[in-house]
Amino acid sequence: MLAVILVNAVILGWATYGGSVLPYLVAAERFVVGLFVIEMFLKLYAWRGGFWKDAWNWFDFVVVVISLVPAAGPFAVLRILRVLRILRVITAVPQMRQIIGALFKAVPGMGTVIGLLLIVVYASAILAQQLFGEDVPEFFGDLGTTLYTMFLLMTTENWPDVSDAVLEHHPYGWLFFVLYIVLTAFIILNLVIGVIVTSMEQEFSEGRWEEDQKIEAVQHRAVMDQLAELSEQVRRLESRLGQEKSGSIQSVEDAAAEVSVVGSEAYENSETGEGGSGGTRTRRGE
Repeated sequence: MLAVILVNAVILGWATYGGSVLPYLVAAERFVVGLFVIEMFLKLYAWRGGFWKDAWNWFDFVVVVISLVPAAGPFAVLRILRVLRILRVITAVPQMRQIIGALFKAVPGMGTVIGLLLIVVYASAILAQQLFGEDVPEFFGDLGTTLYTMFLLMTTENWPDVSDAVLEHHPYGWLFFVLYIVLTAFIILNLVIGVIVTSMEQEFSEGRWEEDQKIEAVQHRAVMDQLAELSEQVRRLESRLGQEKSGSIQSVEDAAAEVSVVGSEAYENSETGEGGSGGTRTRRGE
């Protein structure tokens, strides 16, 4: 589908030149839109209610619906938005989705820094209008003009022209411009970039962390299986040792019993022998 999106982007760009190939480009565009519609129906059929849980699917759905708006009628102006189909490249490339997701997650942090930037620009505009408004009205005549000038100074675009016009009347006016440009262009704007970079690092680290957690879960399961197997082997060995130990004890007991029986028989035989010899001696005495 990525190739189809890229082909659609080429068609939209080529159609801007017009010419004799325009009817063929329109037919090719309709064919591409048909492929997008088929893809959307297949996704809806496969995912059912889960389709609407992803924000990127909402984006694709809106883009495809806009593509179906007729070229004539009250909604014809929406046909201009068919260029949004090119943005479907973002949904087709996971790395691009991660970058856009990181930018959205950085919005709260950027909002704080941008709010600080607006405060600095607004305060500087009021100060500059009061300092230079009478002498350089073309740049600082009123608050609106001064705010526009402050924006130009922040982007360092043509700021020497502004500073030269001020320095003709205020020789120490360079201090204001240096402090303002350093504070806005080099400090606060870099804070915005830092917030975005940090958010992107967190976004990519989160993906790697999830992968690491899955790997650790698999490894943990394998270790637990090995431990269970070892525990079973130990149990079998203990059972076997117990059986051998009980067998040895039984053998010793049997041997002791045999020795006892033999001793008893020997004792009885000795008693019988002593009795017989005593009777003989009695008879001989008589």
